[in-house]
Amino acid sequence: MAKAEKTKEKPDKKGDKKPSKPAGGASSCGLNLPLFFVLLAVTMGYASVLAVKLCNAPVLTMAHLEPLIFFAASLLMTRLALGITVYRGDPAIVAGAFLLAGIGAVIQLRVGAFAGGHLEMMPFAIGAALFVVITILLGKKRIGMLECLGWPAYVIALAVLAAILVFGQKFRGAVFLPGNYNPSEAAKPLLILFFAAFLAKHKKEFENTFLGIPLPSFQSLFLLVVFWSLPIILTLMIGDLGQALLLNAVLVVMLYAVGKKFGWLLLGMVTLAGLAILAGNLSHHAQARFAIWENPFSDPVGKGWQVLQSLSAMYSGGMWGCGLGAGAPSAVPIVSSDFIYAALGEETGWAGCALLLLAYGIFCVRSWRAAANAATPFAITLGAGLAACVAAQTLINVAGVTKALPLTGITLPFISHGGSSLVTSFCIAGLLAALSDNGK
Repeated sequence: MAKAEKTKEKPDKKGDKKPSKPAGGASSCGLNLPLFFVLLAVTMGYASVLAVKLCNAPVLTMAHLEPLIFFAASLLMTRLALGITVYRGDPAIVAGAFLLAGIGAVIQLRVGAFAGGHLEMMPFAIGAALFVVITILLGKKRIGMLECLGWPAYVIALAVLAAILVFGQKFRGAVFLPGNYNPSEAAKPLLILFFAAFLAKHKKEFENTFLGIPLPSFQSLFLLVVFWSLPIILTLMIGDLGQALLLNAVLVVMLYAVGKKFGWLLLGMVTLAGLAILAGNLSHHAQARFAIWENPFSDPVGKGWQVLQSLSAMYSGGMWGCGLGAGAPSAVPIVSSDFIYAALGEETGWAGCALLLLAYGIFCVRSWRAAANAATPFAITLGAGLAACVAAQTLINVAGVTKALPLTGITLPFISHGGSSLVTSFCIAGLLAALSDNGK
């Protein structure tokens, strides 16, 4: 009996037994259930769309199954890689990113975006791979390594925007590279990274207030305005009004995150309203967007056609929608990118749209919580900016499609067609997943 007692677990100095597993965070099996339900939900939606296609043309080929195979393989690769590296971050961020991307794959299949074969799924595979690499390399509190990369990120962002302006061609009021390729999406996380490093370095100056009004030092404010003006001017010259609005909204949230003063939010909203009025008076493109927003019936078969078709599609969907595969999304111009939300509203109704926005809400709230729990000012500001980027982009796109705001041409994260948009969304999600991983 004496020898048996000696084999018992020895208590630590405080008299408690040592825990058998690391405390806090998600265990390696904490991803299993969320990712299983993601796969189940996406497979059910995919099967519904595929059943309608088979009813119209009863021939099943490998090309029909390739998108689902790509998705399942990416999900399995992610689970294995994060399990091997003992990911301890928030599983809701991982599952949320793949759920939204899976919904995007289903609705893109519905509108015929995968007609080009397996090459159409390459952005998804690349994005998922980058998500895993970023999460593993920058997890375990290593995300602070990015702080020294602020200036290179800023220079690359300016170079990308300048390249579009120099080598691009005008199309539908904006400038794109040959082939209508728009890499400006990559500028968003790069600029957020730079300004997170800048604001963290000048944190004390941006915490100063007078009677609740933010009052940073003149030097810090001047540098912020100069550094911020350059990419915004380039973005406006490209004609991407939506991205300019998005970046300004993100900056407001980042200022609040670093200064923790509500005055920044009030000042930011006033500034955004002023910039919107200024753009409406100076830009003919913006004036046209405002005019169509106010009265799309002024040009019902021209510039107002897209908005009217979008509203008609969502109205016909009603509460529950007409069913996946039973609508006519092709009646909405550019439905696979800017107006994918309208196709979803037509076939899944108000209920499906509400569930989609709930998924976005959970993803953004958990991302914001990960940012709030970060250890350094840089990590807090970076996480807040990335979470705000996804939230603001979602709201701007949905508001434009539903006519709550003028159209901006901005995509719906994870869901809209476009390789650069999907890859960028996955990179942002990877940074947020890494930020939530505070384990050792």
